[in-house]
Amino acid sequence: MTSPRTSRRRQFGDLLMVAPLALFLGTMVLVPLVIAVLSSVGMTTVAPGLTGEFTLQGFREFFDPTKPSLAALWFTFKVTLVTTAISTGLGLALALFMRFRRIALGQVMSFLVKIPLFMPYLVTAFVFWVLLYPKGYIGILTHKLLVEYLALVEQAPALISDPLGIGIIVCGSWMRFPYAFVIIHGLLQMIDPSYEEAARTLGARTGRIVRRVYLPLVGYGLLSVALLNFLALFIAFSIPFVLGASWPQFLSVFIYVNAKDQGNWLAGYTASVVYIVIALAIATFYTRALQRAKTHA
Repeated sequence: MTSPRTSRRRQFGDLLMVAPLALFLGTMVLVPLVIAVLSSVGMTTVAPGLTGEFTLQGFREFFDPTKPSLAALWFTFKVTLVTTAISTGLGLALALFMRFRRIALGQVMSFLVKIPLFMPYLVTAFVFWVLLYPKGYIGILTHKLLVEYLALVEQAPALISDPLGIGIIVCGSWMRFPYAFVIIHGLLQMIDPSYEEAARTLGARTGRIVRRVYLPLVGYGLLSVALLNFLALFIAFSIPFVLGASWPQFLSVFIYVNAKDQGNWLAGYTASVVYIVIALAIATFYTRALQRAKTHA
């Protein structure tokens, strides 16, 4: 039986071990978060234009339909959802293809698939800018295919700095695809092959096996991948800053332009708090989904 003195020593030792992490989280995460929330309502003087007096002007302007902030938020959601669907779908498709074809993930293929994991976002954005701009390789091929060979349009669509965010979608999908593939491929490797064999014995085709066997078994892992990709792209700055148009802007670029270039720090902090609230809402949804999965397991 452990004595009270020994128990207190253990508790004290645990506190000492946790203290550095708690100190880091408090100073590097919690304090900036509190400053951002207070600044969004004008309660600090950390930046020009903040008087230290309470105001909801920033939120009124952000949610004003006549202001550009809501358009930036909608554009960010739209582009992020499309990019998340493409990157996650490609990772799932490649992982399933390798599963059905019994293709082992060798060193060469593993290296090729994981190349985006080792490239900084800013460097990748400039690489795709060179590839996608009108005189880039992909830009030239797009022009020749759509205009000269197929004659579908008179002028090829812009792949960078375009209002549809095509360049952001292409670059973001390439950056996030490896995360989806690596996670889903690992989940599929843990599934007993006899499940697929039994389904085929009963006459199930490949599509039915995917829907009724594999997707239910990797469903929550797939949800995790989609949410991770969404959050990573939703808060991205380098890719939309380099490849995006002057308008519409990603919300992160909108914050930068308002705060850094125009000196409207109240608008910047307000948009930042909106970012934080959305991220917390997504995290809450994800946590509850996992809890329900454990409850029904």
